[in-house]
Amino acid sequence: MRRTAEDAAATRAALLDAALAVIARDGYPATRLEEVAKHAGVTRGALYHHFSGKAELFDAAVAARWAEVAGEVFGDLDGAEPALRRLERFVAGYARRARIEPRFRELLTVVVLRTGSRPELAPGLREKQQATDLWLEALLPTLAEAEAAGELRAGLDARAAAGDVLTALYGVTVLCALPDGADTGLVDAGRLARTIVRGLGR
Repeated sequence: MRRTAEDAAATRAALLDAALAVIARDGYPATRLEEVAKHAGVTRGALYHHFSGKAELFDAAVAARWAEVAGEVFGDLDGAEPALRRLERFVAGYARRARIEPRFRELLTVVVLRTGSRPELAPGLREKQQATDLWLEALLPTLAEAEAAGELRAGLDARAAAGDVLTALYGVTVLCALPDGADTGLVDAGRLARTIVRGLGR
């Protein structure tokens, strides 16, 4: 029984990875479940054992990959250093991962460029909007700490600063999700992080 459960978990994980790989390559509208199953090395019947269709598979694949990378990304905000120094590390880490880490970049490519506007994905897209709100809330403690310590420039509060950081990261996301080489010279992780933090600070 244990082996069966392990096999089922392995099959599901393979399907989630295969879904993102195929959608990143072909786009959501053109992706066929037969191709996803083939890429995962399983039968189409095995795919339907785990997922009712393409939309459910897509939502699960995106959620699983975000869950995989989120802890490491937001872990850059932890530590005893001054708040804006930690924020600089967070921005640099996000930009670096978006450029060079294949699994993170694949996720960005799927979410930003390869999905399109599809009615069946509307519930999942609403969840992604809620996830953006969660990202804002995750940044707020660090920026509130910076505000309390007098690190933010005059007239800028923590929530506005968090919104500015998210806006910049969205630009990074779009550039890094473009075909290889499209962001050459534009996304320098360290330079970007220093520029953002200097703009926020006194």
